[in-house]
Amino acid sequence: MKKVRTDRAAGYGSLLAILLLLPVPAWSWSDHASLVWPLLRLHPGIAQTSVIAEPMERFLEAEPQAIADTLSELELWAIQTVAHYPPTPEDLRWGVAAEPNRERFFAALRVNPTLPYRLYVRASPENAVTSGEDLPWAALSFLRGGASQHSSHYRQLREGEEVSVAEVLASASDEPDFGMDIGLFDDNGTDFGRRYGFGDQPFGNPNLDYGSQAPFHMGFYHLDWLSRVAQPDLLRTFPLWRIALFGELAELAFRTGHPYWGWRFLGWGLHYVGDLTQPYHAMPLPGVDTIDALWSVMQGKTGDMVQLVSNRHGVIESYQYQRLKQALDEADWAHPILRAIADDTSDAPLDYEPFVLQLTEESVAAAPAFDEAIEMFVPPRLVGDARFEWTGSGEESNIIELVRGYSGATGIDGLDAAVVVQLQRFSTVASRWIARGGNANLQDDAAAP
Repeated sequence: MKKVRTDRAAGYGSLLAILLLLPVPAWSWSDHASLVWPLLRLHPGIAQTSVIAEPMERFLEAEPQAIADTLSELELWAIQTVAHYPPTPEDLRWGVAAEPNRERFFAALRVNPTLPYRLYVRASPENAVTSGEDLPWAALSFLRGGASQHSSHYRQLREGEEVSVAEVLASASDEPDFGMDIGLFDDNGTDFGRRYGFGDQPFGNPNLDYGSQAPFHMGFYHLDWLSRVAQPDLLRTFPLWRIALFGELAELAFRTGHPYWGWRFLGWGLHYVGDLTQPYHAMPLPGVDTIDALWSVMQGKTGDMVQLVSNRHGVIESYQYQRLKQALDEADWAHPILRAIADDTSDAPLDYEPFVLQLTEESVAAAPAFDEAIEMFVPPRLVGDARFEWTGSGEESNIIELVRGYSGATGIDGLDAAVVVQLQRFSTVASRWIARGGNANLQDDAAAP
């Protein structure tokens, strides 16, 4: 009997390991900037407020001691609070003795230093015609990008230029998917990854261009006991740390008179908050309980299960993106998906750890019904056939019509309703996060030089 339990645990561990080595969608919620815009446009004060674009160097040169104090306090908090947190190597920590430059700052934050981190903005859906130099996607990221990135309008900001707080925040909420968390592990083949102290990549495929960001964008804080025993590396996830890091930097920037960087840091943190509202980023196998997973292993059908989960993840991301884009293009602010983001708001204070644990617990609880709706309303060829591969299928732009053709208006309504449930949760937690930048920072004179 003991031998059977041991074999099953090992088998389930193999299942999870295989799952997280498969190609999965590079982004959780497709297009974070458009996702947050319906909320920002109605947020008190934000839509009508501007700040002055400030180069990163100005912030670093003005506040070296405050940055050192903030990062030192956060390091102690992370060591005491974040499970499996790898302390920042001493030689990377920010101090005041050396020059306060971008290279040292990126090293202290342990982010990918090869991104340009430009002064830029992505035009809002209601401000498509803007002045300034247009930027191609390749000027912002080394990744290939997806449909939303290549169809977006990015423009360069000039130092001292007045820019909408909403556009700064929404644009920044996309930025961690530009490659900020890629190549950070020892075995990722980068010089900075070997210095950062994160060890080998715990899960995700290091051979995929975006695969190494997974442990920073997924938070498996509510694994069952068997998963914890069989696959302990799944516990090495870091979104809680990233959320606290950028939340504290935002507060520092606001407090010391750098509102542009306050909102941009807040946007970076908002990305990880949004990621964790996606059920596929809070549990490895949505819709599959432990017994079913073990049974699949015993039947030799592990690969089939993994393929179905991967396909469902990709399909629902594409569906959500296409429905959101369609509503935004038509300025249909009464659309249920846009209303779900805008209507369910909160400004309740938050404490990092309880906040993250609660939102991921809710995402895990929502996963089975979410998966059931996908299975019910999407053509079986896309989400029920393990021989089909969604990634690279070319069906993304057709997903709405494919659903309509299979399950009619009932299917569209049902899948919309399933997405709305997730986006209502996103709206609540995103509002609480955004409120951290409100109050004292939304002054009438915020745009004054």
